[in-house]
Amino acid sequence: MMKIATSVSTAAAASAAFAEAMSALRAGLGAEPDHVFLSHTAPYDVGELARATAALPPSVRVHGSSSCLSVMTGAGVHGGSGPGLALLGIADAEGAYGVAAEPIGGSPRAAGARAAERAIEDAGRAGELPALFWLTAQTGAEEDVLLGIEDVVGPNVPVFGGSSAADSLDGRQSQVERGRAHEGAVLLSALYPSGEISCAFSSGYVPTEHRCRVTRAGGRRLPEIDGLPAAEVYNRWTGGLISAQLGGGSILEQTALHPLGRPSGWIGKVPQFLLIHPSTVEKDNSMTLSASIHDGDELVLMHGSRESLIGRIRSVVDAAIEAAPPSFRARGALVIFCAGCMLAVRDEIDRVAEGVVASLGAAPFLGRFTFGEQGCFTRGKNQHANLSIGVVLLGE
Repeated sequence: MMKIATSVSTAAAASAAFAEAMSALRAGLGAEPDHVFLSHTAPYDVGELARATAALPPSVRVHGSSSCLSVMTGAGVHGGSGPGLALLGIADAEGAYGVAAEPIGGSPRAAGARAAERAIEDAGRAGELPALFWLTAQTGAEEDVLLGIEDVVGPNVPVFGGSSAADSLDGRQSQVERGRAHEGAVLLSALYPSGEISCAFSSGYVPTEHRCRVTRAGGRRLPEIDGLPAAEVYNRWTGGLISAQLGGGSILEQTALHPLGRPSGWIGKVPQFLLIHPSTVEKDNSMTLSASIHDGDELVLMHGSRESLIGRIRSVVDAAIEAAPPSFRARGALVIFCAGCMLAVRDEIDRVAEGVVASLGAAPFLGRFTFGEQGCFTRGKNQHANLSIGVVLLGE
């Protein structure tokens, strides 16, 4: 039977925090874990943390990443202005789990493909599609990484996860596998659990009446919409929200409740939008974004509120529960919550953890605050988004 447990430490040193959390994790599982998911805040020495994981038995896989300011479990939110480390361990003798890290370099698509191939091999399941890939990547090229994974396994294997984060956009993002720390890598876990997996991916935003067509774009740079400088159009839509930044400046904080959305299909009769977080205004009043767009894309101004961001977590967990088979019982969960959303509600972030508990009950979960989120609204369409929430339930 699959067993899942979580543990936390706020010890100041990385090695001490990992040792304390691993001791509690083993006690909670009553066994050595087969796979450990690790989330940690910026104060920890990542090299020291990786060396601590090297002492684990070779059979234990580790998938770790940095989180913005805090980490989250059923016991609450940990870190804040200090260190915080959390683990979720799976003991599942009848399942299989593999992990691989690949440097992104100049070819993120190739790195995604190599990581997918190696993670499957590491699980000992060559030729068999995993139930799910759990992804952590350096920010900047997540769409290409997803294409690389699809090159190996096709479109129908769900890919969920979140980009590495730090306490600020220019902070150090890290990825950790057993015995090794990385910066600028794709870290991928291939999950073949003995039980079932159920997922949900969404956000807490609604569309407004403002819509446009992208008339000039390049990757994550948006010069024009409807033939006009993008920042000027956005500023008009939002009633002067970024007037002070026209001509150049960061707008991450100002735009967190007013992102752009790209229509991305339907769930029943409900339209879905892939959220895109505007990051900066350039001197020519073009905008840089945290996800890619293309000429001809339709964009919609979205709107959220503090209450919608806090309350949305329950509906996403509930959607994952509802998507599971009738007899499904969640043993544990992985939760991704956008760092931009977390910062927008930071003084009430404990309510987000409480919302997960309210829906999951006693099932343990590990939550991380990320600089980009990956998931799928419908099977066969894995996507990179911003300001989003991803939930993966593991159960029987």
